Amino acid sequence: MKTTSSSCQIHPKLYMLAGLLLLLLPTGSTWGQIIPNPSFEADTFTVFPGYISGNGPIQGWTANDNSRAGINPAGGSPFADNGSIPDGNNVAFIQAGVAGGTTLETIITGLQVGQTYNVVFRANARNCCDTSRPVLRISVQGQPITDAQIVPVGGSNPYWYIGFNFTAQAESQTLTLKNDASGDNTALVDNFTIGVANGRWSFAAWDDDATSGVDPAYNYTHAYNFGKATNVFINNVCFRGVAGGNPGVAGRFSTAGLPSVFNNHGNLVTGNSQTLAKDFVYGGSPESITIMGLVPGREYVATIFGVGFDASPNIRSATFSQGADYLTVNENHFGQGKGIRVSLRYTADVNGTVTLTYTPTGNG
Repeated sequence: MKTTSSSCQIHPKLYMLAGLLLLLLPTGSTWGQIIPNPSFEADTFTVFPGYISGNGPIQGWTANDNSRAGINPAGGSPFADNGSIPDGNNVAFIQAGVAGGTTLETIITGLQVGQTYNVVFRANARNCCDTSRPVLRISVQGQPITDAQIVPVGGSNPYWYIGFNFTAQAESQTLTLKNDASGDNTALVDNFTIGVANGRWSFAAWDDDATSGVDPAYNYTHAYNFGKATNVFINNVCFRGVAGGNPGVAGRFSTAGLPSVFNNHGNLVTGNSQTLAKDFVYGGSPESITIMGLVPGREYVATIFGVGFDASPNIRSATFSQGADYLTVNENHFGQGKGIRVSLRYTADVNGTVTLTYTPTGNG
């Protein structure tokens, strides 16, 4: 059997890639974590425009430059000038302009060493004063976690969701948010929550067929190659090609927010995975994939494959969500032309369906 065969009929099962998507059917103590002052409601700032330097400290949080970080409102809201504040009355802001970036950080306590946690918060950007956009670089105890570019949500729209996982190395660890974008721009943050990670969302490098996670020992229910009508075999699993924007197959899957097609991307992935990575769909906000024909109540794993499009320091970030689970991923995390795969472990609903949503938080 040649893995470059253009026919998938030699396989009795149906598989799936979405813009690069893969779905598989696998065989088979809570501590009191605390993020202090998580919505910044413990403080009342009154001196315009809301800098720490003019109002005093933010309880539970510190900045590396008190003249570039603070809270709105404070005699007005020049920084929080768009969107609906997610929780309470206050939001914190991190204004760019400090050499090396402006930071706002806090100490998370009540952690269990070795346990993985999920942090979710809301973010937005000031709708002023030039075309530059803030970048939030998230780290825990100095270890980079993920990066997200933030654009204004506009009007009274809800703030973006930002989610990330980290594994505790001590009972208390420092969470740092850094805005080191160039230009006059400001990130807004609010409503931090933390809990034990349920392991549903994750991402990893995709370098070749061996790191694709595709294993013919599993029963794959769907596998499709978005962006081109070309079938691709990876580890003897056939990905059926579906050309055109907003691809779909009746009774199997549908998509939304993916109207544009990019073909023949010069990626650095190797093996047959390189062919899979050449073509993709994109273009909307939010973007979603609805998978159908599943067994209600059964657990599955879905994987979306992608490739870093830009050279560092450019960021293309999106928050992947399903229900109340969130994970923010920078498509360029592993570098320009390098592959990335984002996976979700989930249970099919009573209709035998699931919808995966990914919402860009920046310009990419």
